[in-house]
Amino acid sequence: MLRVSTKGEYGVRIMVDLARHYGDRPRSLTDISQAEMLPLAYLEQLVKLLREADPPLVISTRGAHGGYRLSRDPGTISMGEIVRILEGPIAPMICATEGEMTQICGFLDSCRTKYLWARVRDAVAKTLDSITLAELVAESGEDQQNPAHFIALSDIHVGINATDYSLDKDGGSQVRPLA
Repeated sequence: MLRVSTKGEYGVRIMVDLARHYGDRPRSLTDISQAEMLPLAYLEQLVKLLREADPPLVISTRGAHGGYRLSRDPGTISMGEIVRILEGPIAPMICATEGEMTQICGFLDSCRTKYLWARVRDAVAKTLDSITLAELVAESGEDQQNPAHFIALSDIHVGINATDYSLDKDGGSQVRPLA
């Protein structure tokens, strides 16, 4: 299974938060951490990768009103660019790594499935490269004035009354609708 690590997931969430606030004052990592419910210490590591990328995806501002913001318009930043900075080249298998392969499978010349993995790599890359950060923010359709509210599992009570539960003639259980 192809999976994106928490580094990729959290990094994308940082970028989406910054895109939502594009044009506003810089965002502190504390603000992002609280808004996205992500660990602050980990965000510091991730934003460093995004800031030191070539070209950088975020820029920092020091001072009392400092923080981070996107280095350019969200419409010019592809999700592929973000994911590659955080996760490295797209590689569903060793033999299907983007760019120059540092590791080569010993069966590469006789492999009967490398075509499949190359197609998977290309499909994933095409999808990520075709979606911009601005598009992702627009598609999320979130109302930033009303952030998501979470319900604790301890607040949910589920139960069945004994009077609503009966056995059918074969001994199987059956739940009757409430009156």
